Amino acid sequence: MTRAALALLILALVASSAAADDYKPKKDRERAQKSKKHDALPTVGTKPAKLVNLFNQQTRDWLAVDPAQLPTTGQVDQLLRDHFTNSVTQMDKKLIEILMAAAKQFKADAVLVVSGFRHPKYNLMLRKKGHQVARDSQHTHGNAVDFTIANVPVAKLHEWAKTQKLGGVGLYLSSRFIHMDTGAIRFWSGE
Repeated sequence: MTRAALALLILALVASSAAADDYKPKKDRERAQKSKKHDALPTVGTKPAKLVNLFNQQTRDWLAVDPAQLPTTGQVDQLLRDHFTNSVTQMDKKLIEILMAAAKQFKADAVLVVSGFRHPKYNLMLRKKGHQVARDSQHTHGNAVDFTIANVPVAKLHEWAKTQKLGGVGLYLSSRFIHMDTGAIRFWSGE
């Protein structure tokens, strides 16, 4: 077959497929047009927001969060669940906001969660073993989170947390984390 004959054959095939498209139902043609729009290259725009990775050190779970779109309550509850009993409770929505605000303040792409929800039985066990936990800890109500940020001095993170005037702020310098809760405003230091 000569080149000219091959070219004519290709043109005939293209023309017949275009004609076949005219006989497709209107819905199919519209779907085809929409899919072509999605296949196009993305347009130039603004750079997407940097994700913040929340890492629970006890459960070893990660949650990547877009600062412009906070995760669902269920995702947060699961991330901050009690690592000892694996129990989940409804966490205060302000806690995820404070973790994201801390990440933004210190330009961090990761926040390390030390503790979130603490089941009352686990809390009692810790008290009996002599750990520094309150009898009616805000952790047992889903109102507290202990956290740190890599490469940010704990004392600096603590000073920032106090300025938030959200609730309780505890400094655990030797353990290298801070506590924040949504209870009454108060401050303390622990080990």
